[in-house]
Amino acid sequence: MIILISLIAIWVLLLWLMIADEYRYYAAVKMLEPEIWRQLGAPHWLKVPVVFVSPDGAKLLKAIAHPNVQDLAKRHYRSGSVFFGYTMCVLAGATTYFTFAV
Repeated sequence: MIILISLIAIWVLLLWLMIADEYRYYAAVKMLEPEIWRQLGAPHWLKVPVVFVSPDGAKLLKAIAHPNVQDLAKRHYRSGSVFFGYTMCVLAGATTYFTFAV
């Protein structure tokens, strides 16, 4: 039971960190690169992530030269990768455990 609670607590912590990094990245683009934000269509709420992963939005975001926004983009990507990697490791471990548990 302790292992399950620990795995879930780590998952929630990584999820929270990923969401915080994502919000900081979006806010930085909005504040530091208003022209690119306008070209993205000045998205609101749930439309923001969709615009950022669209092909046209990705092209605009790669053109950003502001170092703070670039650093936040790298941090956002890294935190998402860590969260995804942790989730895949836990699922693979659980699958392996339940495959061989008798």
